[in-house]
Amino acid sequence: MMSDLGQDRVAEFSALIEHIYDAAIDPDAWAAVLDRLRRFLNTQTAALWSYDLHDLTPPWQLSVGYDPYWIQQSIDKYAALNPYVADVAQMEQGEITAVSMRPDYAAVFETEFYKGWLKPQSLIDASVVVIEKSLSNITTLANVRTEQQGLIDQTTIDSLRLIYPHIRRALIIGRVLREAQDRATELSAVLDSLAAGMMLLNARGGLIHANAAGRAILAKGAPLRAAATRIVLASGPADRLLRAAIVQAQADGEGAGDRGLTIPIHEGEDQFVLHLLPLNAARRKAVGADGEAAHVLFLSRREANDVLAVAAFAERFGLTPQEVRVLQTLVEVGSVPMTAELLGISASTARSHVTSIFDKSGVRRQAEVVRLLVEMKSPFVRRSASKAVS
Repeated sequence: MMSDLGQDRVAEFSALIEHIYDAAIDPDAWAAVLDRLRRFLNTQTAALWSYDLHDLTPPWQLSVGYDPYWIQQSIDKYAALNPYVADVAQMEQGEITAVSMRPDYAAVFETEFYKGWLKPQSLIDASVVVIEKSLSNITTLANVRTEQQGLIDQTTIDSLRLIYPHIRRALIIGRVLREAQDRATELSAVLDSLAAGMMLLNARGGLIHANAAGRAILAKGAPLRAAATRIVLASGPADRLLRAAIVQAQADGEGAGDRGLTIPIHEGEDQFVLHLLPLNAARRKAVGADGEAAHVLFLSRREANDVLAVAAFAERFGLTPQEVRVLQTLVEVGSVPMTAELLGISASTARSHVTSIFDKSGVRRQAEVVRLLVEMKSPFVRRSASKAVS
Protein backbone atom coordinates (compact mmCIF):
# COMPACT_ATOMS: atom_id res chain seq x y z
CA MET A 1 0.00 0.00 0.00
CA MET A 2 2.99 2.29 0.43
CA SER A 3 3.41 2.17 -3.34
CA ASP A 4 0.01 3.87 -3.69
CA LEU A 5 1.35 6.95 -1.92
CA GLY A 6 3.14 9.64 -3.88
CA GLN A 7 6.72 10.56 -3.09
CA ASP A 8 5.72 13.56 -0.99
CA ARG A 9 3.18 11.49 0.92
CA VAL A 10 5.76 8.78 1.60
CA ALA A 11 8.09 11.39 3.11
CA GLU A 12 5.20 12.80 5.16
CA PHE A 13 4.24 9.29 6.29
CA SER A 14 7.82 8.48 7.34
CA ALA A 15 8.04 11.71 9.36
CA LEU A 16 4.72 10.87 11.05
CA ILE A 17 5.91 7.39 12.07
CA GLU A 18 9.15 8.86 13.42
CA HIS A 19 7.15 11.28 15.58
CA ILE A 20 4.90 8.46 16.81
CA TYR A 21 7.92 6.63 18.23
CA ASP A 22 9.26 9.88 19.70
CA ALA A 23 6.01 10.05 21.68
CA ALA A 24 6.72 6.58 23.11
CA ILE A 25 9.68 8.14 24.91
CA ASP A 26 8.14 11.57 25.52
CA PRO A 27 4.39 11.32 26.30
CA ASP A 28 4.06 15.10 26.03
CA ALA A 29 4.70 14.73 22.29
CA TRP A 30 1.42 12.88 21.64
CA ALA A 31 -0.53 16.12 21.05
CA ALA A 32 1.88 17.11 18.27
CA VAL A 33 1.65 13.58 16.83
CA LEU A 34 -2.15 13.76 16.70
CA ASP A 35 -1.97 17.18 15.07
CA ARG A 36 0.39 15.84 12.39
CA LEU A 37 -1.85 12.78 11.98
CA ARG A 38 -5.03 14.78 11.35
CA ARG A 39 -3.23 16.84 8.71
CA PHE A 40 -1.92 13.67 7.06
CA LEU A 41 -5.43 12.17 6.98
CA ASN A 42 -7.16 15.47 6.12
CA THR A 43 -9.44 15.38 9.16
CA GLN A 44 -10.59 18.13 11.50
CA THR A 45 -9.82 16.20 14.70
CA ALA A 46 -7.76 13.32 16.02
CA ALA A 47 -8.30 11.73 19.42
CA LEU A 48 -6.84 8.88 21.44
CA TRP A 49 -9.41 7.64 23.91
CA SER A 50 -9.08 4.93 26.52
CA TYR A 51 -12.12 3.94 28.54
CA ASP A 52 -13.58 1.21 30.69
CA LEU A 53 -15.86 -1.11 28.74
CA HIS A 54 -18.23 -1.50 31.66
CA ASP A 55 -18.93 2.07 32.75
CA LEU A 56 -17.56 3.88 29.65
CA THR A 57 -15.60 6.25 31.90
CA PRO A 58 -12.56 7.60 30.04
CA PRO A 59 -9.43 7.17 32.22
CA TRP A 60 -7.60 9.39 29.77
CA GLN A 61 -8.40 11.27 26.61
CA LEU A 62 -6.12 13.23 24.33
CA SER A 63 -7.50 15.14 21.37
CA VAL A 64 -6.66 17.95 18.94
CA GLY A 65 -8.93 19.96 16.66
CA TYR A 66 -11.94 20.26 18.96
CA ASP A 67 -13.22 23.54 20.37
CA PRO A 68 -12.96 23.35 24.20
CA TYR A 69 -16.61 24.40 24.45
CA TRP A 70 -17.76 21.37 22.45
CA ILE A 71 -15.50 19.04 24.43
CA GLN A 72 -17.25 20.19 27.59
CA GLN A 73 -20.65 19.77 25.93
CA SER A 74 -19.69 16.21 25.03
CA ILE A 75 -18.65 15.46 28.61
CA ASP A 76 -21.77 17.05 30.09
CA LYS A 77 -24.38 15.61 27.70
CA TYR A 78 -23.61 14.32 24.25
CA ALA A 79 -21.13 11.48 24.89
CA ALA A 80 -23.99 9.53 26.45
CA LEU A 81 -26.12 10.19 23.34
CA ASN A 82 -23.50 8.95 20.85
CA PRO A 83 -25.27 6.01 19.13
CA TYR A 84 -21.97 4.37 18.11
CA VAL A 85 -20.19 4.05 21.46
CA ALA A 86 -21.68 0.63 22.18
CA ASP A 87 -20.82 -0.57 18.66
CA VAL A 88 -17.18 0.49 19.04
CA ALA A 89 -16.97 -1.65 22.19
CA GLN A 90 -17.82 -4.68 20.03
CA MET A 91 -14.98 -4.08 17.59
CA GLU A 92 -11.82 -6.19 17.67
CA GLN A 93 -8.29 -4.96 18.19
CA GLY A 94 -6.92 -3.64 14.90
CA GLU A 95 -10.38 -3.27 13.36
CA ILE A 96 -10.98 -0.05 11.40
CA THR A 97 -14.31 1.41 10.31
CA ALA A 98 -15.98 4.67 9.29
CA VAL A 99 -19.43 5.87 10.25
CA SER A 100 -20.30 6.63 6.62
CA MET A 101 -19.58 3.01 5.67
CA ARG A 102 -22.36 1.73 7.92
CA PRO A 103 -25.64 0.63 6.23
CA ASP A 104 -27.62 2.82 8.67
CA TYR A 105 -25.43 5.91 8.17
CA ALA A 106 -28.38 8.09 7.08
CA ALA A 107 -30.09 7.47 10.42
CA VAL A 108 -27.42 9.48 12.27
CA PHE A 109 -28.87 12.73 10.86
CA GLU A 110 -32.08 12.10 12.81
CA THR A 111 -30.36 11.72 16.20
CA GLU A 112 -30.08 14.34 18.92
CA PHE A 113 -26.33 13.61 18.92
CA TYR A 114 -26.06 14.88 15.33
CA LYS A 115 -28.46 17.80 15.69
CA GLY A 116 -27.05 19.04 18.98
CA TRP A 117 -23.34 18.27 18.69
CA LEU A 118 -22.16 17.22 15.21
CA LYS A 119 -24.15 19.65 13.06
CA PRO A 120 -23.19 22.85 14.94
CA GLN A 121 -19.53 21.93 14.30
CA SER A 122 -20.19 20.91 10.66
CA LEU A 123 -18.90 17.40 11.47
CA ILE A 124 -20.10 14.73 9.07
CA ASP A 125 -18.03 11.54 9.32
CA ALA A 126 -15.55 9.72 11.59
CA SER A 127 -13.09 6.85 11.39
CA VAL A 128 -12.35 4.62 14.36
CA VAL A 129 -9.40 2.27 14.94
CA VAL A 130 -9.27 -0.05 17.96
CA ILE A 131 -5.65 0.29 19.07
CA GLU A 132 -5.78 -1.98 22.12
CA LYS A 133 -8.49 -4.04 23.75
CA SER A 134 -8.59 -6.08 26.95
CA LEU A 135 -11.37 -7.66 28.98
CA SER A 136 -12.04 -4.36 30.73
CA ASN A 137 -10.50 -1.56 28.67
CA ILE A 138 -10.40 -0.30 25.10
CA THR A 139 -8.18 2.31 23.46
CA THR A 140 -9.29 3.88 20.19
CA LEU A 141 -8.03 6.40 17.66
CA ALA A 142 -10.84 8.51 16.19
CA ASN A 143 -10.61 11.03 13.37
CA VAL A 144 -13.53 13.26 12.39
CA ARG A 145 -14.10 15.15 9.15
CA THR A 146 -16.15 18.27 8.44
CA GLU A 147 -18.66 18.71 5.63
CA GLN A 148 -16.03 20.64 3.69
CA GLN A 149 -13.50 17.78 4.00
CA GLY A 150 -16.06 15.18 2.91
CA LEU A 151 -16.57 11.54 3.89
CA ILE A 152 -13.89 9.09 4.99
CA ASP A 153 -12.68 7.28 1.88
CA GLN A 154 -10.87 3.97 1.29
CA THR A 155 -7.52 5.76 0.93
CA THR A 156 -7.90 7.06 4.48
CA ILE A 157 -8.80 3.59 5.75
CA ASP A 158 -5.74 2.12 4.01
CA SER A 159 -3.54 4.82 5.53
CA LEU A 160 -4.89 4.01 8.98
CA ARG A 161 -4.02 0.34 8.44
CA LEU A 162 -0.41 1.41 7.89
CA ILE A 163 -0.39 3.73 10.91
CA TYR A 164 -2.22 1.51 13.43
CA PRO A 165 0.60 -0.97 14.30
CA HIS A 166 3.04 1.88 14.92
CA ILE A 167 0.70 3.67 17.32
CA ARG A 168 0.01 0.41 19.14
CA ARG A 169 3.74 -0.36 19.51
CA ALA A 170 4.47 3.19 20.65
CA LEU A 171 1.78 2.98 23.35
CA ILE A 172 3.16 -0.37 24.55
CA ILE A 173 6.74 0.91 24.56
CA GLY A 174 5.67 4.02 26.45
CA ARG A 175 3.84 1.94 29.04
CA VAL A 176 6.87 -0.33 29.56
CA LEU A 177 9.15 2.68 29.92
CA ARG A 178 6.84 4.31 32.47
CA GLU A 179 6.63 1.09 34.45
CA ALA A 180 10.43 0.85 34.42
CA GLN A 181 10.70 4.46 35.56
CA ASP A 182 8.17 3.82 38.31
CA ARG A 183 10.17 0.78 39.46
CA ALA A 184 13.37 2.80 39.38
CA THR A 185 11.76 5.58 41.42
CA GLU A 186 10.40 3.05 43.90
CA LEU A 187 13.78 1.30 44.14
CA SER A 188 15.54 4.63 44.65
CA ALA A 189 13.15 5.47 47.49
CA VAL A 190 13.78 2.09 49.13
CA LEU A 191 17.56 2.45 48.83
CA ASP A 192 17.43 5.98 50.19
CA SER A 193 15.56 4.66 53.24
CA LEU A 194 18.49 2.40 54.17
CA ALA A 195 20.56 3.59 57.11
CA ALA A 196 23.63 1.98 55.55
CA GLY A 197 25.43 3.81 52.79
CA MET A 198 24.99 1.99 49.48
CA MET A 199 27.02 2.75 46.38
CA LEU A 200 27.10 1.24 42.91
CA LEU A 201 30.60 1.12 41.45
CA ASN A 202 31.89 0.44 37.96
CA ALA A 203 34.50 -2.22 37.16
CA ARG A 204 37.34 0.12 38.17
CA GLY A 205 35.71 1.06 41.49
CA GLY A 206 34.43 4.42 40.27
CA LEU A 207 31.17 5.77 41.70
CA ILE A 208 28.00 5.41 39.59
CA HIS A 209 25.26 5.98 42.15
CA ALA A 210 24.89 6.43 45.90
CA ASN A 211 21.81 6.38 48.11
CA ALA A 212 21.06 9.21 50.57
CA ALA A 213 23.20 7.72 53.35
CA GLY A 214 26.01 7.06 50.88
CA ARG A 215 25.92 10.65 49.63
CA ALA A 216 26.13 11.91 53.21
CA ILE A 217 29.23 9.76 53.84
CA LEU A 218 30.86 10.98 50.62
CA ALA A 219 30.10 14.60 51.51
CA LYS A 220 31.88 14.11 54.84
CA GLY A 221 34.83 12.47 53.11
CA ALA A 222 35.34 9.83 55.78
CA PRO A 223 35.85 6.95 56.06
CA LEU A 224 35.78 6.99 52.25
CA ARG A 225 35.64 9.51 49.43
CA ALA A 226 35.09 9.51 45.69
CA ALA A 227 38.39 10.22 43.94
CA ALA A 228 38.72 10.94 40.22
CA THR A 229 38.67 7.30 39.15
CA ARG A 230 37.55 5.22 42.14
CA ILE A 231 36.31 5.09 45.71
CA VAL A 232 39.19 5.53 48.16
CA LEU A 233 39.22 4.52 51.82
CA ALA A 234 40.97 6.78 54.32
CA SER A 235 42.57 3.74 55.96
CA GLY A 236 45.56 2.64 53.88
CA PRO A 237 45.38 -1.09 54.72
CA ALA A 238 41.61 -1.19 54.18
CA ASP A 239 41.96 0.68 50.88
CA ARG A 240 44.55 -1.84 49.64
CA LEU A 241 42.15 -4.70 50.46
CA LEU A 242 39.32 -2.98 48.63
CA ARG A 243 41.46 -2.20 45.60
CA ALA A 244 42.75 -5.80 45.42
CA ALA A 245 39.18 -7.14 45.57
CA ILE A 246 38.07 -4.83 42.74
CA VAL A 247 41.05 -5.79 40.57
CA GLN A 248 40.42 -9.49 41.21
CA ALA A 249 36.73 -9.19 40.38
CA GLN A 250 37.62 -7.36 37.16
CA ALA A 251 39.99 -10.18 36.23
CA ASP A 252 37.37 -12.85 37.04
CA GLY A 253 34.75 -11.14 34.87
CA GLU A 254 31.06 -12.12 35.01
CA GLY A 255 31.80 -15.14 37.18
CA ALA A 256 33.16 -13.01 40.00
CA GLY A 257 31.78 -12.78 43.46
CA ASP A 258 30.80 -16.16 44.82
CA ARG A 259 31.16 -14.40 48.15
CA GLY A 260 31.51 -10.78 49.15
CA LEU A 261 34.37 -9.02 50.87
CA THR A 262 33.87 -7.65 54.39
CA ILE A 263 36.32 -5.05 55.72
CA PRO A 264 36.20 -3.63 59.26
CA ILE A 265 37.26 0.02 59.28
CA HIS A 266 38.40 2.15 62.21
CA GLU A 267 38.14 5.90 61.76
CA GLY A 268 39.23 7.51 65.03
CA GLU A 269 36.83 6.25 67.66
CA ASP A 270 34.24 5.26 65.06
CA GLN A 271 33.91 1.72 63.71
CA PHE A 272 32.47 0.89 60.31
CA VAL A 273 31.86 -2.28 58.36
CA LEU A 274 32.27 -2.28 54.58
CA HIS A 275 30.73 -4.98 52.41
CA LEU A 276 31.72 -5.20 48.74
CA LEU A 277 29.78 -7.54 46.47
CA PRO A 278 30.66 -8.03 42.76
CA LEU A 279 27.58 -7.93 40.55
CA ASN A 280 26.81 -10.65 38.07
CA ALA A 281 23.79 -10.35 35.76
CA ALA A 282 21.33 -11.72 38.33
CA ARG A 283 22.54 -9.48 41.14
CA ARG A 284 22.62 -6.47 38.83
CA LYS A 285 18.96 -7.05 38.01
CA ALA A 286 18.08 -7.52 41.69
CA VAL A 287 19.41 -4.08 42.67
CA GLY A 288 18.09 -2.36 39.55
CA ALA A 289 21.58 -1.48 38.31
CA ASP A 290 22.49 -0.69 34.71
CA GLY A 291 25.07 -2.56 32.66
CA GLU A 292 27.95 -0.34 33.81
CA ALA A 293 27.56 -1.32 37.47
CA ALA A 294 30.07 -3.99 38.54
CA HIS A 295 29.98 -3.82 42.36
CA VAL A 296 27.60 -2.85 45.13
CA LEU A 297 29.21 -1.45 48.27
CA PHE A 298 27.55 -1.20 51.68
CA LEU A 299 29.08 0.91 54.43
CA SER A 300 27.48 0.98 57.87
CA ARG A 301 28.56 2.42 61.17
CA ARG A 302 29.01 -0.31 63.74
CA GLU A 303 27.67 1.28 66.87
CA ALA A 304 28.98 -0.15 70.14
CA ASN A 305 25.40 -0.43 71.33
CA ASP A 306 24.47 -2.46 68.24
CA VAL A 307 27.33 -4.89 68.78
CA LEU A 308 26.44 -5.24 72.46
CA ALA A 309 22.77 -5.70 71.64
CA VAL A 310 23.54 -8.51 69.18
CA ALA A 311 25.85 -10.11 71.74
CA ALA A 312 23.16 -9.85 74.43
CA PHE A 313 20.57 -11.27 72.03
CA ALA A 314 22.90 -14.17 71.17
CA GLU A 315 23.60 -14.92 74.85
CA ARG A 316 19.95 -14.71 75.87
CA PHE A 317 18.68 -17.03 73.13
CA GLY A 318 21.70 -19.30 72.76
CA LEU A 319 22.68 -18.47 69.18
CA THR A 320 25.51 -20.33 67.49
CA PRO A 321 28.53 -18.35 66.17
CA GLN A 322 27.22 -18.70 62.61
CA GLU A 323 23.78 -17.47 63.67
CA VAL A 324 25.45 -14.45 65.30
CA ARG A 325 27.23 -13.68 62.01
CA VAL A 326 23.96 -14.00 60.10
CA LEU A 327 22.11 -11.80 62.60
CA GLN A 328 24.80 -9.10 62.61
CA THR A 329 24.95 -9.00 58.81
CA LEU A 330 21.16 -9.05 58.52
CA VAL A 331 20.98 -6.04 60.83
CA GLU A 332 23.51 -4.21 58.67
CA VAL A 333 22.08 -4.87 55.19
CA GLY A 334 18.44 -5.74 55.96
CA SER A 335 18.05 -8.53 53.38
CA VAL A 336 18.37 -12.30 53.76
CA PRO A 337 19.54 -12.84 50.13
CA MET A 338 22.14 -10.07 50.46
CA THR A 339 23.22 -11.49 53.83
CA ALA A 340 23.77 -14.85 52.14
CA GLU A 341 25.79 -13.22 49.36
CA LEU A 342 27.99 -11.28 51.76
CA LEU A 343 28.67 -14.30 53.99
CA GLY A 344 29.30 -16.62 51.05
CA ILE A 345 26.53 -19.04 51.98
CA SER A 346 23.50 -20.18 50.04
CA ALA A 347 20.20 -18.35 50.38
CA SER A 348 18.59 -21.53 51.77
CA THR A 349 21.33 -21.80 54.43
CA ALA A 350 20.83 -18.16 55.37
CA ARG A 351 17.08 -18.67 55.62
CA SER A 352 17.67 -21.78 57.74
CA HIS A 353 19.78 -19.76 60.18
CA VAL A 354 17.18 -16.97 60.26
CA THR A 355 14.44 -19.52 60.93
CA SER A 356 16.51 -20.95 63.78
CA ILE A 357 16.95 -17.44 65.20
CA PHE A 358 13.19 -16.93 64.97
CA ASP A 359 12.50 -20.24 66.71
CA LYS A 360 14.99 -19.60 69.52
CA SER A 361 13.71 -16.06 70.17
CA GLY A 362 10.03 -16.94 69.76
CA VAL A 363 9.32 -14.53 66.89
CA ARG A 364 8.12 -15.03 63.35
CA ARG A 365 9.18 -11.87 61.55
CA GLN A 366 12.38 -9.92 61.01
CA ALA A 367 10.70 -6.77 62.35
CA GLU A 368 10.16 -8.52 65.69
CA VAL A 369 13.87 -9.41 65.87
CA VAL A 370 14.70 -5.74 65.30
CA ARG A 371 12.27 -4.76 68.07
CA LEU A 372 13.97 -7.16 70.49
CA LEU A 373 17.38 -5.78 69.55
CA VAL A 374 16.16 -2.24 70.16
CA GLU A 375 14.84 -3.27 73.56
CA MET A 376 18.18 -4.89 74.40
CA LYS A 377 20.05 -1.82 73.18
CA SER A 378 18.04 0.56 75.35
CA PRO A 379 19.79 -0.30 78.65
CA PHE A 380 23.15 0.38 76.99
CA VAL A 381 21.84 3.71 75.71
CA ARG A 382 20.58 4.70 79.17
CA ARG A 383 23.83 3.56 80.78
CA SER A 384 25.88 5.68 78.34
CA ALA A 385 23.63 8.66 78.92
CA SER A 386 23.90 8.37 82.69
CA LYS A 387 27.71 8.28 82.41
CA ALA A 388 27.63 11.38 80.26
CA VAL A 389 25.49 13.23 82.81
CA SER A 390 27.72 12.23 85.67
